[in-house]
Amino acid sequence: MPITDYQKYMDVAASKGKFATYQDSHAETKAAASAINYGMAVEMTGGGSQAQTFQGGTFLGVALAREYYDYTDPNAVKQYDANEPVAVVRKGVIWVEVEEDAAPGDPVYADQTTGNFRISATDSGGTTVGTEVKGATFKSTANAGELIQLEMNLPA
Repeated sequence: MPITDYQKYMDVAASKGKFATYQDSHAETKAAASAINYGMAVEMTGGGSQAQTFQGGTFLGVALAREYYDYTDPNAVKQYDANEPVAVVRKGVIWVEVEEDAAPGDPVYADQTTGNFRISATDSGGTTVGTEVKGATFKSTANAGELIQLEMNLPA
C-alpha cells in the first residue's frame, strides 16, 4: 500500500540529543576523550582531535543520540564511551535540556557544570557557569529540566 500522508514535523523526542526537524543538518565526528551523554554540549580537547562534555572551553556542538541503543537496551545509559567516535551536531535543530525556563529568542549559553543549556551566563547564586553559543537559538518553549529545540548554524 503506498504512503499517502507524510508528517511535516518529527514527533517530540522522549530524550535529548535527537533531531527535532527534517531540515538540513551537519555533524562532525571526534573521538570521545571521556564518556559523553547524548544531547550534551560538547567542547574540543586534545588539541582539537577529541571531544568532551562542555566545561567552559571552545564550544563544538551537541552530541547526537544514536537510535540503536534505544532499541537494543532501553535501560542502557545513553552515552558515547571514552574513545568512541562521537557525532557532534553543528547545524540543525536538536532536542536539548535547559537549566532555566527558556523560550524562542532567548540567548543560548552552554552550562559548564552540567553540559546542558541555559539562557544566562550565571546561575541563581550569581556564579558564572555559562558560555554564550553564538549562532544558536531556542525554537520552542520549556521549563527548567525539560527538553527544548535548539537550532544551531555554527561556522565550519
